[in-house]
Amino acid sequence: MHSKVIYTIAANCQDCYRCIRECPVSAIRIDDNQAMIEDSLCIKCGNCVRECPQHAKTIRSDLDEAKALLAGDRPVIASVAPSFAAYHTGPLTKRLPSALRGLGFLHVAETAEGAKYITDKSLCEDAPGSVCTACPVVVNYVERYRPEHIKSLIPIVAPLIAHGRLLKSRFPDALVIFIGPCAAKKEEIARPENLGAVDVALTFRELDQWLADEGINLEECSVSNFDTFFETGEARLFPIEGGMLRTAGILGDGMEADVTSLSGPSEVMELFSGHGGFIGKRIEPMFCKDGCIGGPSFAGRGSVFERRENLINYAKAFHEASDLSGKVAIPVDYEFVNGKREEQRYTEDQINKVFERTGKTDPVFQLNCGACGYNSCRENALAVLRGMAEPEMCIPYMRRLAQQRTDRIMETIPNGIVVLDSDLNMIKMNPAFMRMFMCNNGILGRRVSYLLNAEGFERLQAGEEGEYESIRTKYGIRYHEILYPLRDEGQYVGIYSDISKIKYDTKQLDVIQAQTLQHAREFLEHQVSFAQGMAHFLGKSTAKSEEIAKRIISLYEDEEDKG
Repeated sequence: MHSKVIYTIAANCQDCYRCIRECPVSAIRIDDNQAMIEDSLCIKCGNCVRECPQHAKTIRSDLDEAKALLAGDRPVIASVAPSFAAYHTGPLTKRLPSALRGLGFLHVAETAEGAKYITDKSLCEDAPGSVCTACPVVVNYVERYRPEHIKSLIPIVAPLIAHGRLLKSRFPDALVIFIGPCAAKKEEIARPENLGAVDVALTFRELDQWLADEGINLEECSVSNFDTFFETGEARLFPIEGGMLRTAGILGDGMEADVTSLSGPSEVMELFSGHGGFIGKRIEPMFCKDGCIGGPSFAGRGSVFERRENLINYAKAFHEASDLSGKVAIPVDYEFVNGKREEQRYTEDQINKVFERTGKTDPVFQLNCGACGYNSCRENALAVLRGMAEPEMCIPYMRRLAQQRTDRIMETIPNGIVVLDSDLNMIKMNPAFMRMFMCNNGILGRRVSYLLNAEGFERLQAGEEGEYESIRTKYGIRYHEILYPLRDEGQYVGIYSDISKIKYDTKQLDVIQAQTLQHAREFLEHQVSFAQGMAHFLGKSTAKSEEIAKRIISLYEDEEDKG
């Protein structure tokens, strides 16, 4: 099993830098052109998993571990996150319990029970702190990047930890497997202070795989209910923005100054961007946009509006909530830790040295285009200094470098090079070409036939040849030409070598021979075709021409046979 919760499949990583752009905390490190996750910086939001077009970022699978628990001797209980109603929608919500029992679970319960329990503890009048802590990614973010706000967090465990403890208080010998949409839960259950509450955390996608492995079709399962410890009321709304407040009976419509619910990386990061306290009595942040139903496991599962509607419709079927006062008692207090890593400070001189490497000392070249994945050239330079990025990630820099190298090759290569547009007009030529054919840039824009025999280019233009090679004479120069098209660019390239003073070897003679043979065959075909239409005019002269052509062909074919 991979040690990291989220990691890179190196073979799929294609240098697109999209994960860097989408990572809200810049926890992606470029190592030998591969985008690797720096685990100590990662908050396990899963943005990179959802956004990677090559599926190079993946959430660790704990499915084998879960299967091993079911294969053991101890009873196993499923704790299913309330967001399942947005994943397995409509009639399937009533079939999921049966499917889980088919896998071997003794007891199938909803994590909403834990959500109801911690809500009653979190939002009571004397609870310290003002920021709800049900979202583990928000907790990770505050601990690692904004520890100055730890004092504002309500020190209560997450719903799945509370639910695991509730279940084990009823079934002391049981093991608990959580099933939900969140990668961060895998790390949350492994924290020292949470150990033992939940044994394995799976995503909905892992459950899909498990059902497929066992040949269980959810649509064919019977309708059944979850095993209920107590009624949770509106705690099934926890996965959407404002769900926890609604569970507590706080019906906020956005107009209350002291109650705030928000979701999405930008809003959460803005919430904690200051250094003072918060305005408001209760704040419910969720790191995934639109809440848990916007998490990475929901990619491709319909629109977020459909998910929200399905979840609300499911929750409407349950109204009353149990009074838990004095009936259930489990430990829920929690202590957050300062996990911020000290960052090294860099001087302006160090930053400017990075700019020197990428040709950006002039502010004009600091485009802040974001192609490297960072918001600005300065951010990229700092990432280079921290060992998280490479100078070659700068696309404008690499383009300038490639252009400079191309120009240098064009200027210094001893072969003449000419580039034509789609109409065979000359658009670029190098110094060697100009020397060879005694011309200058003044003829740019003219058709190549103005200067040279254009037969080869015309063949390429007509699509008759994939490339063309010949030996010709012009201006007293015998030259070898190789022509080829750049189809995507709509251009043609000619490369020329002066062979006037070169003694022909066998290979060069082969080129001349092949060219002469081709011309002879064309001459023969032309003559035969002409004869068919005008036989009464040509008579014996056509036969004579035919005989001459055949002799020429025979001459070279004999030479080929000897070779």
